[in-house]
Amino acid sequence: MAELTIFDCDGHAAEPLDLWDQYIDPEFRERANATMSIQHLPGGGSGFMMNGKVLQTGVQAVTFAGKKPPTFTGNYWEEGEPAALDPKLRIEAMDSEGIAMAVLYPSFGGVIGGVEDPTLAHAMSRAYNDYIVDFGRKGDAKRIYGVAIVPLQDVTLAIQELRRAATELGMRAVMVRPNAYHGRHLDHPDFDPFWEAAQDLDVAIGFHPFPFPDVEGVNTFVGDLERQGATRSILADTAALPMDNMLTMMRLMFGGVFDKFPRLKGAFLESNGSWAAMWLHRMESRFQRGHPGGLPIRTSPLEIAARQCFIAMDGDEAAMPLVAEFIGEDIVIWASDFPHFDGKFPGAAEEAKEHSAPLGERFQRKFLAENASRLYDIPLPVVA
Repeated sequence: MAELTIFDCDGHAAEPLDLWDQYIDPEFRERANATMSIQHLPGGGSGFMMNGKVLQTGVQAVTFAGKKPPTFTGNYWEEGEPAALDPKLRIEAMDSEGIAMAVLYPSFGGVIGGVEDPTLAHAMSRAYNDYIVDFGRKGDAKRIYGVAIVPLQDVTLAIQELRRAATELGMRAVMVRPNAYHGRHLDHPDFDPFWEAAQDLDVAIGFHPFPFPDVEGVNTFVGDLERQGATRSILADTAALPMDNMLTMMRLMFGGVFDKFPRLKGAFLESNGSWAAMWLHRMESRFQRGHPGGLPIRTSPLEIAARQCFIAMDGDEAAMPLVAEFIGEDIVIWASDFPHFDGKFPGAAEEAKEHSAPLGERFQRKFLAENASRLYDIPLPVVA
């Protein structure tokens, strides 16, 4: 068998502590640092700060790739895996793992939805997007691709930054938290112009959950992570990632978004992928059974999924054969989660190859590279 190309559909940036000092418009620098930052905590470790409060402690876990929490409890954000912060070392780490290309989602930039002022959130989004494109260029722009963030607190500003990211920065995807923004879920008609713009620009949507209560979702009823301690934290982390994606997929399906925008591509990330088989089966059965109040959509959930959805899976998921059989081999994609502590490192790509091998070479090629290439519209390298 020829060597498999590996395309990591969901790696992460580990933003520098001085991100706003380096990249934001000077007019917003002081407010940005006061609103959202990573700080060293007095007792050790690092914390996400939002609006002057600790949103989450122990966030140095973002940079300690593949490590167990007891090994980095008192360490700081910048003391983790060097390849998390250095683009040249990132390329070396990719080479060591056999990863040809990687798409990077934010880490602390992912909590932009918690910024109350849309104008400030817009400036912060611009700064982050400039940073992550710069990171890719300093590493290898043909191998590292940054994902944009936008201020969905204000749909007009979000579209403005989406257009800049796509047309000026050449970004191929935008991250959306699978949560409500200011009380509006993502199937609210107010978001329709955003979905339309993404469809017209052919920019993929990465629905990427985070276990933080800065926006409305599962975490806001599981409990505040900072005040509730370790028990609530692990409950929130376990529940929020898959459940926020499940609820969002359901809303986009039955809320008619995917039907209205059939060329809009959406990937459901960072939540394992095994839930998708059960969830799509349940939605499909409800669609086929009908409802006394009538069906709100024309197209069945399974057809919508095959047409425009992608599901990210970890390399070791035992239910991979079931997912592939039920929802098809054309929409599953592989993610490393590097450099986060709960991703496997080293050896993530080898793990994915090993666990997918029983499903055959065709499945492996799609799962490990071809489907991600189609999602992000990024050509795979030509293998000599």
